[in-house]
Amino acid sequence: MGIPAEDPACELERAQNLVEFMLAVVVPIILALMLFSYVIFRELFDVFFILTIVVAVLTLLPAKKMHDLHFECWSANNMPLKIVTSFVGMIYISVVAVFAVAMVAVFEGLTPENPLTFGIVGGLLFILLGVMSYNSRYRDKFLSMEKRFYRKDPRYLEDIMTEFFNSKGEKCAKFPDDKGTRLVVEGKKLAVNIALLGSSNSEVIIEDIDLGNVDLFNNLKELLKAKT
Repeated sequence: MGIPAEDPACELERAQNLVEFMLAVVVPIILALMLFSYVIFRELFDVFFILTIVVAVLTLLPAKKMHDLHFECWSANNMPLKIVTSFVGMIYISVVAVFAVAMVAVFEGLTPENPLTFGIVGGLLFILLGVMSYNSRYRDKFLSMEKRFYRKDPRYLEDIMTEFFNSKGEKCAKFPDDKGTRLVVEGKKLAVNIALLGSSNSEVIIEDIDLGNVDLFNNLKELLKAKT
């Protein structure tokens, strides 16, 4: 008896969590070690520098897997929130590292009394405040979105979704722009963004999913499954 295939949604979540962990913890810790090595163990600086590049490149592997899995399943558009979490981890560890190094440094530009040191720390804290404000403002918006990629032309998806909404008696307004087309279902708070992905594929993001329109959203997913 064969081993059952793993759910693509679970694989996607695992890949997203791996990217988040590498960006939020692994990369900034190696950067901190590289900073300490520059001050204390100069002979290890090159080692940590190369290791940072290697880890950053390795992050592309789960990122590529995420891209491929988006063609197989719908998923909550929570990657922006995971990136925000990664930035928070990066900034926090960087601030601690810079401050700690400044306390033991003897090199010009890294001594505690040098304004440049406090400028770096202050700048990082300012960026941290901005990132956290962004997260607070857009968190609910991202959590009410789902996305999926299709190996279909955007115009084809636009036509079948427009026809679907019309068949349900829903008024659908179109707003084309340089990035693609936005369909807004009047009275349902549901919006669909269709954009070209690569040369012939499409990215579909559905916004403002709630209890009042979740049935319509599920019916739309079933239609796209049947048509693609």
